[in-house]
Amino acid sequence: MRISALVLSLMAPLALRAQSPATLRVLTDAPAPDSAVSHVTMPPGWHMTTGPAALLYDPANSAAGRFAVEAEIFLFPGTSQEGYGLFVGGSPAGAPSAAWVAFLVRRDGSALVEQRAGGRVSTILAPFPTTAVKPHPGEGTSHNVLRVSVEPDSIRFDANGQRIAAIERGALPLDGLFGFRVGRDLNLHVSQLDITRRLAPARPKR
Repeated sequence: MRISALVLSLMAPLALRAQSPATLRVLTDAPAPDSAVSHVTMPPGWHMTTGPAALLYDPANSAAGRFAVEAEIFLFPGTSQEGYGLFVGGSPAGAPSAAWVAFLVRRDGSALVEQRAGGRVSTILAPFPTTAVKPHPGEGTSHNVLRVSVEPDSIRFDANGQRIAAIERGALPLDGLFGFRVGRDLNLHVSQLDITRRLAPARPKR
């Protein structure tokens, strides 16, 4: 589909599918063998299983300014209560220097927001229950559509079309790579990863 300069000048969002499984890379929180995290192309999307917690991302996928990232994720049976979801603001050149902000949900239907900076992971929003997130039923799969929207003043988190949290942008490093954050011992299928880029809002005339 062609998008003309005129459309962009009218500030319409540009939505793109950000899928390139052949170049998906893995960065674990600590050194681990390559076999510790697996991902395979399974149309539509990817199937992922983790031992240690990890980022999975395409180094060609980055965003800055105003943008939104959305993914559809299916969780398979298991016992791990680790979070899974999306990260933005990534600079994962190596585990010690990796930086990112992640919006995660868990098997019990709760959500949380984490940040990595200075070599450690900290919690920005502690796990909280929300009816917007579908918990895993114990058998089969649970299905959640997660969205992270980055605005000039805030970062906003949606699950299945419902806004569940927002925090001030402040000094958070939100420009950079984006992709998946998957906790320990999880079995997932991601059917899509979409990026919507927006132009900066026009300044009011004085």
